[in-house]
Amino acid sequence: MKPHHRIFLAFIVTLAVSACRLFAAGAEDTLRRDLDVIFADRRLSDAQWGVAVYSLDREESLFEHNAQKLFIPASNGKILTAAAALLRLGPEYRFKTRVLIDGSMDGDILRGNLIVQGFGDPSLSTRMNGGKDPFAVFRAFADRLKARGIKSITGSIAGDAAAFKGSGYGRGWELDDLTEGFAAPAGALSFNENFTTFQIRPGAKAGDAAVLSSDPLAGYPPAYNAVVTVDAGKAAAIVVEHAPGDSGAPEYIKISGTVPLKNPVIRRSAAIRRPVRYYLEALRGQLDREGLNVSGCDIKESYSAQESGDSGGMELIMTHESAPLAELLTPIMKDSLNMPSEMLLHVLGLEIRGEGTAAAGADVVAETLDTMGIRKGSYIYSDASGLSRRNLVSADVFVRALGYMRRQPVFPRFYASMAVSGVDGTLKNRLATVKGNIYAKTGTLSGVSAISGYLRTADGEMLAFSMIANNYVSGKAAAEDIQNRALLRLARFSRKLPVDTALAH
Repeated sequence: MKPHHRIFLAFIVTLAVSACRLFAAGAEDTLRRDLDVIFADRRLSDAQWGVAVYSLDREESLFEHNAQKLFIPASNGKILTAAAALLRLGPEYRFKTRVLIDGSMDGDILRGNLIVQGFGDPSLSTRMNGGKDPFAVFRAFADRLKARGIKSITGSIAGDAAAFKGSGYGRGWELDDLTEGFAAPAGALSFNENFTTFQIRPGAKAGDAAVLSSDPLAGYPPAYNAVVTVDAGKAAAIVVEHAPGDSGAPEYIKISGTVPLKNPVIRRSAAIRRPVRYYLEALRGQLDREGLNVSGCDIKESYSAQESGDSGGMELIMTHESAPLAELLTPIMKDSLNMPSEMLLHVLGLEIRGEGTAAAGADVVAETLDTMGIRKGSYIYSDASGLSRRNLVSADVFVRALGYMRRQPVFPRFYASMAVSGVDGTLKNRLATVKGNIYAKTGTLSGVSAISGYLRTADGEMLAFSMIANNYVSGKAAAEDIQNRALLRLARFSRKLPVDTALAH
């Protein structure tokens, strides 16, 4: 090739590269303008937005709006808890529960006590174990007792939940929430995420008491039914009030209000305030169904070795292990489960600090975030689940945490734990036009709507994003619609080809 031809070819290549760069820059500018328009939507003119979008493949910011400002993140806070749990406990970590007997054998009769020692297994619920029966673990306990030759127990069924300290409630949880199932306390022994669900059906005619049942543990806690059936067409109104029993009696719940004739079943969940007793009542009932004679057993909500007295001594019958942490994170993240998230925090404190408290767990989370370059003092981590309004986190912090996790060996597990657009979890009915493309954690409180996670652009470029709205009065539907429009625009973003920006307007 002649020299002047080579020069001309180099000029053409340089010109083409420059044109591509200019086009890419133009595409980025257009994207930013479109996102500015989307987040300026008048429906949320009274709100504050914190937004950060970062290209993980190019390691560059694509869009920011108040990205360093602090916002209430709602359940997006679970991202920080889940990341710390995976990194510090490991994806194969399993929660343990020990079953012991304390007494002596008289033929097939245990003259003594059955003790269950808990260390924070959150998985004894239908939502946590893929729809399986939450009583299945108790059947395994019964099988092991029968294999040991035990057919009858004369002493107590006791719980040892001393591994966790404190109330089990998240710091900053609102008093009005504490009756609700979504605000159940964490505990070292936990059954059905420490809540019960009541089904309320109208009676046969107006004036009749409503028909009340509970699930999964029928008849516990005891409920006082003050719900009255009213004429069809009237509004239903249900109030759930919680009252603890004395130290030796079970708690009870009062349900009052009205339910119209022919009304569909109303379901209301209620938190359990004495989770150890709830666990042991469920265990005792299942042992009875499995053919063990426990009719004479009372319930003890605490137990220590000193209580064994002149018995034959403590004997470990079995140690039950849960499914791996990575598997349990899936329902926690996809379905945004609060109490299991708080359990993770206590377990982090127990395993890493030797102290099963929320405060010790929060120290582990802060230490883990520090390794990500997220300094303590740049955020407030008040609870593990995001239910507390004391949490304050910026969109930038979430994007940095998401970027860090993308570089870790545990990333496939972390990524898979998130809700998928148009497929499952809290995104099952959102963003169906980009089905399977967005993996994210949502968060909702009154006046708060957040979504943070990962998506791929039209070019296959991986982005991390966080979009948090605070202090709006127009309802979450508008906030979610704005988030959806922004995410669709990002999913259609290309540095190579022109993009129709109609969604931005």
